[in-house]
Amino acid sequence: MASSAMNQCRAIVLALVLAGGTVRDGVAEVPFPEQIDRIIDAAHRRDGLKSAEVSDDAEFVRRVYLDLAGVVPTASQARQFFEDEAKAKRERLIDRLVVAPEFSLQMARVFDAMLVERRVATIRSYDFKPADWQDWLATAFRRNISWNRLSAVLLGSDGTDPLEAAAARFYLVRDVEPHLVARDIGRLFLGKDLQCAQCHDDPRIKAFRQADYYGLYAFVSRLKHFRDDKKKANFVTEKAAGGVSFTSAFSGEMGETNPRLPGGEMIADPPLIKGKEYSVKPEKGQMGIPAYSRRQLLSRQLPRKQTTGFSRNIANRLWAMMLGRGLVHPLDMHHPGNPPSHPELLERLGQRLEQTEYDIRGLLREIALTRTYQRSSRLPAGVDPKRPSRPSEFTVAALRPLTPEQLGWSMLQVTGRLPLRVERFERKLREASEQKTGKKAKTEPASQETSPGSSAGAGEVEERSWQAHRQAYRELGRELDSLVTVFSRLPGQPDNGFQPSADQALFLLNSEQMVKFTTDFQLLDQLTALAGKPGELSNQLYLSVLSRLPDDEEQQEVRKLLQGDKNREQRRQAIRRIIWGLLLSAEFRLNH
Repeated sequence: MASSAMNQCRAIVLALVLAGGTVRDGVAEVPFPEQIDRIIDAAHRRDGLKSAEVSDDAEFVRRVYLDLAGVVPTASQARQFFEDEAKAKRERLIDRLVVAPEFSLQMARVFDAMLVERRVATIRSYDFKPADWQDWLATAFRRNISWNRLSAVLLGSDGTDPLEAAAARFYLVRDVEPHLVARDIGRLFLGKDLQCAQCHDDPRIKAFRQADYYGLYAFVSRLKHFRDDKKKANFVTEKAAGGVSFTSAFSGEMGETNPRLPGGEMIADPPLIKGKEYSVKPEKGQMGIPAYSRRQLLSRQLPRKQTTGFSRNIANRLWAMMLGRGLVHPLDMHHPGNPPSHPELLERLGQRLEQTEYDIRGLLREIALTRTYQRSSRLPAGVDPKRPSRPSEFTVAALRPLTPEQLGWSMLQVTGRLPLRVERFERKLREASEQKTGKKAKTEPASQETSPGSSAGAGEVEERSWQAHRQAYRELGRELDSLVTVFSRLPGQPDNGFQPSADQALFLLNSEQMVKFTTDFQLLDQLTALAGKPGELSNQLYLSVLSRLPDDEEQQEVRKLLQGDKNREQRRQAIRRIIWGLLLSAEFRLNH
């Protein structure tokens, strides 16, 4: 009996570990997704709040594809998920998505928007090739490079290392302007917008002090832009010396500082040896490299567990990516006067990142597994729709406008342009492989189940899929430039909300891009072939555009629009108008 009980206990422990929990002193800890839910649920009970039920399959599959893949699912992907009767099908889908090529490409777009904020450099000497930058980011996420390592490369890159050259875009797109760079490093890596502290202690936020701003500024104050005419490239260079002093615009008080992270100690420079200030002396046409680099010091000091706010900042941004709002809001206003809505949860998320060595993929997976993330956007019964809960309470799934990138790529997905382009590249790569080896290439991965901790793209099929997706996205991305420009905020501004404009409405109704999207494409051909089967047509239409099946009223509406004596071209134009109408609907343009 004792042996049986012991075996049962071991089985429970093993099950919890496999589900994401850990074991300490023989006791299984609660899996992290459940820890998140317990904190949120406790807050709801404390405040007497009703939370929404878990979303249905249609709501879930669309949301998780948009968040982790950056596109709506195809009709076949949605249908396959609906027909799956396995209890763990949501977890299995999440596990597949976080190792899929689309995930890496989506994360590249997310972090591009976060780190560059759609800026265009005024340095026009040579092209910075934004596509190379996004490709570099996508490759980093595919390899699951940790956030602290990625941050170190971003902050330390000068563009000279061919493998990391694209990372210098973080500095170059800001024209290597030290004050702008210092402000954005504080905002994006520490969650502290110290802009007002450039001139004086912030009168609104006592924690944001002028000395903190200039301590951060001292890391980058020596940076300069260098243009290499021989290589036709731009680089980030650095002076070997140069102090930092400041004067308060309010009190006139003066100060001097060495590099110092907010809340940390000043770091002294090593002694300068005359004649040895540079390892490569700056000359005409030659970039100088100082013997001691404050920029490299920053790349070592900031992205680490000991740096106050580094872990919590990225944890907050990842939570906002998945839930539509940060635990701290706005995202770059971490200070005592603006506490997180759920302090314990933010602390746990930061600790989780530190425990997993800043595994972004792993944390996103765990957030996606929570009931909190999977709640319905429909208000629970008994809640007055005129007095809904606040977004910071997370009682229901937030209604979020699609990002410009999600909107554009989802349109390409729905119309079939994206799947066809990927398929075309995969076929070319497969044929090239067969020609080279003389053997028939594999068309199915060795295993349909891929663990979230494994290397994305392992194996012949996975590698080919990655290359095909990367090429397709790079090629089609040029078609979305105008849409992203119209639907995004001004360059250099974070996407903190959605403000519909007349330009956006006119773009959707009249732009050449929208006409191209909705004139001649795969979905239109598929639905035209089903014109004699209105039931099947309606199902395929709604699954393709809205990731759900139509209700009876919607079925009847489609039948009504298609009825009458129409030739093939008339039916085709009627179907095109229906597709266009659904693409312009609020349901399509919202993540819910």
